Amino acid sequence: MYVVYVNHPSNKAIIHLDTCRWYVNRRRDETHNGYWRGPFVRMADAQDFVQSTRKKRVDTCSFCIAT
Repeated sequence: MYVVYVNHPSNKAIIHLDTCRWYVNRRRDETHNGYWRGPFVRMADAQDFVQSTRKKRVDTCSFCIAT
């Protein structure tokens, strides 16, 4: 399963696995800086969501998703 973190100050949306330490150790799903969305069953669904955010930087997490 995939989740997405959208960060407003850095204008980015990053796809993570739902087992990623950044997601597992989150304190809440929404903050003043951004929010988590998902889970998405397919990577393609997470990518569609990331594109819909219109953030300048879109990527996958370098810790949990090897590219």
